[in-house]
Amino acid sequence: MAFPPTDQKSAYNFEAVRKRIATQAQDYFEPQLIEMGFEKTKIEAQSLQELRQNLDSINEAIKHPESFGTLGFSISAATGTVYITQSKSDALFEIGILPLLLERKKLILERIRLLSSNEKIKTIQDLINHVEDEEIKRNLEKEVKDLKNESQGLREQTREVELEQNNERTKTQTELARLNVELFERKTKVWFSLLERESASTIIGGILLLIIILAQVGSIFTKTTIPDIFNNAFLIKLGYFFGQSTNK
Repeated sequence: MAFPPTDQKSAYNFEAVRKRIATQAQDYFEPQLIEMGFEKTKIEAQSLQELRQNLDSINEAIKHPESFGTLGFSISAATGTVYITQSKSDALFEIGILPLLLERKKLILERIRLLSSNEKIKTIQDLINHVEDEEIKRNLEKEVKDLKNESQGLREQTREVELEQNNERTKTQTELARLNVELFERKTKVWFSLLERESASTIIGGILLLIIILAQVGSIFTKTTIPDIFNNAFLIKLGYFFGQSTNK
């Protein structure tokens, strides 16, 4: 699958390519995520106990992201398009499953925080409705304290995940920036090789000849008369190019 060429002058195009690559990576790794139980819809439907088990599983997966393989991308020197390649030798940069694992871990943490808070609040409300002695009040205080501690711990884990996500995003942006530079260098080499094969006068002459031909064709449809100087220039240019081909 190929993507439109990146453009160093346009941040919009740069961001668009990054998003397309991220989408393609998700399509590639999603079957593995589903197999491990990290599908978004499944996470959103899990109980608190299931979410905690899933958190342990995804933490193990995050320790070894390389075991899930990588998706390689390369660039066409002719068209400047970015495309997926199965050959590691052709890949200019690779994307792994880690950004997606971090995204799903963040979702799991948010769900645990939501369900845990709701369940504990319900427990506290039940205790309040039946409170009769000091021991139960102490239990209430403990429940509130546990709720705050767990909520704080989940917030800290979420911040850590967000930091890792930013690091992965920066890596991808750095790779795309390098890809832009390489694309520019390849295009420059193409132009230099053209200039090495042909003299500047030949290239300029070809452009002028094309303009004259277009003017001649346009005069036919518009029924206008082309000045003699254009006709003479046309013949001179043709003679020049025939002379060049004869010399070669």
